[in-house]
Amino acid sequence: MGEGVLIDTDVLIDYVKRRKELPDAIWYLPEVTLYEFIRGSREPKKAKELLEKDFIIIFHDNEIIENAAAVWRTLRSKGVLVEDRDLLIAATAISKGLPLLTGNVKHFARFKGLGLRFHGEET
Repeated sequence: MGEGVLIDTDVLIDYVKRRKELPDAIWYLPEVTLYEFIRGSREPKKAKELLEKDFIIIFHDNEIIENAAAVWRTLRSKGVLVEDRDLLIAATAISKGLPLLTGNVKHFARFKGLGLRFHGEET
């Protein structure tokens, strides 16, 4: 199995709907992605249990929260406002050293200079 990869909500939805395959890697979900996915599910408890079988869930810890706050301050000083969900997903990837697999590369591009890597890009 390859390196770990952090899965964004859009990719998770496509995977569950069988529109996308996930890479040969250890699959991680940030807490926010778990929340975003199960809130739209008809059976949130069952959906959560199923996801916890296939994915390692990364819950917010001090490192993630502190990095998120630092990234927010950096972007804010440049006049860039970001949604908290995106900020926490990016901070999770940065904090845990995981590349992010997302269909919203353009959306997450503002985090690139702050340590965010995308799955599949050269390092």
